[in-house]
Amino acid sequence: MKTILVLAILCLSLMPSLAASGEIAVVANKNNPLAALSKQQIVDIFMGRTKFYSTGQRIVLLDQEIASPARRDFYQNLVNKTLNEINSYRARLLFSGRFALPKEVSDDEMIKWLEKDSNAIGYIEADKVNDSLKVLGYVD
Repeated sequence: MKTILVLAILCLSLMPSLAASGEIAVVANKNNPLAALSKQQIVDIFMGRTKFYSTGQRIVLLDQEIASPARRDFYQNLVNKTLNEINSYRARLLFSGRFALPKEVSDDEMIKWLEKDSNAIGYIEADKVNDSLKVLGYVD
């Protein structure tokens, strides 16, 4: 009986941390030409493999600030890599000339940027999505 009580308390103590790690939405402006993205397409965009829309317009890639928990969770869930591994990968691409670093912005700046630039794609916690944004997919 004592063991069950201890296990119940332990499970309850973990609940807030589980609730804090929600879905992350990949979002764009309502006028963005994309409808929905598969997980592989999201990987290709954020890992620098896809740089242009089918219309020929360059994708403006937005990233959360380096210290953002959403950024850490996004890449961990998307490609199962730490931020150090992502930075190392991007440094190699940058050095080879095949990649331009995404613009780093805060949550609020991300939403404002996406509201005004129809070529931009970024990500935010799903509960922060508003009516001015189009959800292209989720990473959880």
